[in-house]
Amino acid sequence: MFCSRLMGLVMAVALLWAGPAWPADVPSGELLRLLDLADKQYAQIQDYTSTMVSRERVGEALSTMVSRERLGEVLRPQERVLLKFQRPFKVYMRWLDGPSKGREGLFVSGAHDDKFLVSEPRGFQRLFTAALEPTDRRVMEQSRHPVTDIGIGRLLEFVGESTRRAARNGVLRTIDRGTVESAGRRVRQVECVLTQDAHDGYYAYRALLGFDEENHLLIRAVVYDWTDQLVEDYAYNDLRLNPGHKSRDFDPSNKEYGFSFLRFHIPG
Repeated sequence: MFCSRLMGLVMAVALLWAGPAWPADVPSGELLRLLDLADKQYAQIQDYTSTMVSRERVGEALSTMVSRERLGEVLRPQERVLLKFQRPFKVYMRWLDGPSKGREGLFVSGAHDDKFLVSEPRGFQRLFTAALEPTDRRVMEQSRHPVTDIGIGRLLEFVGESTRRAARNGVLRTIDRGTVESAGRRVRQVECVLTQDAHDGYYAYRALLGFDEENHLLIRAVVYDWTDQLVEDYAYNDLRLNPGHKSRDFDPSNKEYGFSFLRFHIPG
């Protein structure tokens, strides 16, 4: 009896000492497989709609060019944006929540002088449509990326380039973060950790990536910079793949949109 109780006590202490199970590293090849699968699936998509949920750390850019170096960066409130996308690159956005609620944006590659059209819902600006360069400083002070970087395809390019190069260089660590339920979808989560030196040229220090288990697309990315602070959090929810968008979906004269026929080209 005494031996039995002693053995039970020893096992209990051993379990307490072991603590909770830690997430396990997985071979980097598994993340590359998921990325390849996502690329193949995305290649079959002509257009889609989504509710893009985003949160970014932004600040004043050091120049009018797109730069990752910013002054006085702050983490902006979360925003929800209705997104319509069509290849080769057409995007319409309407802000549903957040500081920019009611704003609309439209960019069609090769049209409107390659300007980003913006309609504001309030104030004097509601009377006209602003035509801006995608990298205009006013745009870049509210986002880490120009409109030309919006969408699942560009996200796959950013993540894929860095992770594949890090794998080739032998500096990629991948961690299994399990499968979770997100916005009604089963999402496979893998964390990738690269180097903590910005001069190595990778997209970030680390990122938590979420792949939809049904359609295999990359629909979530939580990104941390080289000081390990959150800088980007993107999720593509309510995805409708290949809905067959029409030309009116990317036409500023669409009566369902709020773009004014008065258009001001605003210099950068």
